Amino acid sequence: LMIVPLIMMVVLLCFRSILVTVRLAFALLFTLGVTYGTGVIIYQTPLLHGVFPWLAPFNGLSFEVVPMVTGVCIALGLDYDIFLVSRIIEYRQEGYTDRAAVFRGTSKTGGVISGAGLIMSLAFSGLCFSDKIMMQQFGTLLIASVFFDTLVVRTVLVPALMLVAQDWNWWPRRMNHAMWDSLEDEADEAAADSDGSVRAT
Repeated sequence: LMIVPLIMMVVLLCFRSILVTVRLAFALLFTLGVTYGTGVIIYQTPLLHGVFPWLAPFNGLSFEVVPMVTGVCIALGLDYDIFLVSRIIEYRQEGYTDRAAVFRGTSKTGGVISGAGLIMSLAFSGLCFSDKIMMQQFGTLLIASVFFDTLVVRTVLVPALMLVAQDWNWWPRRMNHAMWDSLEDEADEAAADSDGSVRAT
């Protein structure tokens, strides 16, 4: 977890926003907590032994799994988060309000992020069929992490937190004056009409 402060410093330099940086760290740690919580439920408790009796002999995670899963989870979560936030910032700089920018950015990237998560989960699922318990645990935790990160954190939790924060999202960075609050394409059509009228004159 020592890599998280370094990532926060890089994100702070790129986005020039303290709240975006803190929120990113929270999202990464939250995803890791859910991932390892899932691992504990599967491999350290008897809750699933009735459905999967072959889990009964195992009593914990292999120590090699933890650093590998942590690194991959942080890398994927950081990638998805930067992709989402960059798109939101683009709309905000174009003159949309925080609400409209978050809505448009999420609607444009949400499908891509969720689709990428499904593809990664399918790719990691092959590890679950390995004869080695370490590889099985590695695949299981990665699938849990990718599913939760792409279907809950990046597409629901992060946009919700940014909608609550509004202008504080960018502090101390200053954004352009917001002109559009449209969640659909009315603002784009109005802008195109205004440009056409200006050119006509």
